[in-house]
Amino acid sequence: METLTKISKKPGNEETSHAAIIHISSFASWIGLPLGSVLGPLFTWMIWRKQSQFVDENGKEAMNFNISLLLYQIIILIIGLIFFLSPLLRIANENNTDTFNLILSLPGLWILVAGLGLISLFRLIMILVAAIKSGNGELFRYPLTIRLIK
Repeated sequence: METLTKISKKPGNEETSHAAIIHISSFASWIGLPLGSVLGPLFTWMIWRKQSQFVDENGKEAMNFNISLLLYQIIILIIGLIFFLSPLLRIANENNTDTFNLILSLPGLWILVAGLGLISLFRLIMILVAAIKSGNGELFRYPLTIRLIK
């Protein structure tokens, strides 16, 4: 976590509110907007980024975090589907109901459910922490984030 060492002046109430809204807008995917976790922060950041350096830094941080988590989700989805579907496809090709292949598909299902569930829980907690910190005028650095936008 980082304080306002990068920011030249203490942000005002409007700036801290806008920064918090940028983080909270990541929940757009949870209300059904496809790619909302990236598009919500992108749109709000684009609207307010020129308002202040504080808002701009929070927008970049929210974007980097949500893009990183999207990449992690895609990787988990691919790995989980490979481990889940390959034993099931073997059953379909061989036209049998071998329970051993059914059992082999369970780790893939576990990777999908547990992996995506843990990422969702992590996202929820981190977004709330970031929104609270930015609402208090602090610059929050998300953990496990690939810094794509500088």
